[in-house]
Amino acid sequence: MRYKIIASALIAILAAAGLPLAVTAQEAPAASVKTEPTSKPVLIYSHGVRLAGDLWTPPGAAPSKKRPALLLMHGWGGTKDQLNRDYAPRFAAKGYYVLTFDYRGWGESDGDLLPVGELPKDRTGKFQVEVREVREVVNPINQFDDIRAALLFLKGEPGVDPAKLGVWGTSLGGGLALRTAIEHPEIRVLINQIGSVNPIVAYQVLPTSSPAHPDNVDQWRSAIARGQAPSVPGPQSKVPGLKGYADHPEIIRHTPLKNVETLRAATLIIDAADEEFFDIKDNGVLLYDRIKEQTTASYAALPGKHYDLYGGASREKALELQFDWLKQHLPIE
Repeated sequence: MRYKIIASALIAILAAAGLPLAVTAQEAPAASVKTEPTSKPVLIYSHGVRLAGDLWTPPGAAPSKKRPALLLMHGWGGTKDQLNRDYAPRFAAKGYYVLTFDYRGWGESDGDLLPVGELPKDRTGKFQVEVREVREVVNPINQFDDIRAALLFLKGEPGVDPAKLGVWGTSLGGGLALRTAIEHPEIRVLINQIGSVNPIVAYQVLPTSSPAHPDNVDQWRSAIARGQAPSVPGPQSKVPGLKGYADHPEIIRHTPLKNVETLRAATLIIDAADEEFFDIKDNGVLLYDRIKEQTTASYAALPGKHYDLYGGASREKALELQFDWLKQHLPIE
């Protein structure tokens, strides 16, 4: 009762003074609407190896409204840093969730661990052992396992429509993206930029005496299995002008065109007209000829050499074609 009397007295005083009897809270400013895509680091597990990724979220996205998503794959010796700088934010700005990542042993990702010396006889519990980490090996067979893990990670992201996925690959990643689209028929769109989709051709022109010639690769693999050749490539497998160490026996096993007759994704192929690393007639042109009657496909050869498509007018033209392709075949609704 005492508090009610005090409250009544205060109200009377305020009324007599002509002051408002109630103070309304100032309206909170409306939450700012994001106009730029945002990214966050994520961890992807591929057979126990931790892969570093970045998930890009488009402006205005909400988990309650599912959107299409893109998985980006870089090329030989590349890392997600380049994709995050030049490509991922551009696609995310168009309304897509985008996932970039580093293959095992590259960039910020962990590598496979190999024990040094003998393991202890008793391995029933935890034990300590010296290991070495495998770094910067170009092994498209392992990389495809990493891609599969990244694709499944993307499918499980709230806000992503798992039935509306696209894959984008450049250079060596172009062949990996092709293989991904073939083995995952739910993928709606494939963008193959300056992609190496037929790598075995480069090995077929080697001298028949070379251990990397396809006719000799089983002998090489046998030597590896018997401990007579290094199981992990090192400086002897360095390719001039390229980063990392080529796992040649595994690259020869990498056959992106296998089962290409089952490809159903709407496919955009972009080559460099003056490509210097491989013959586009055996790669992008061949791929287009193989699929143009079975699925929606388009082919373009833009001016310049391989790396010219990563900058300047050729990159912008390539992106223009890619944006238009996505708008047609993986639209934001």
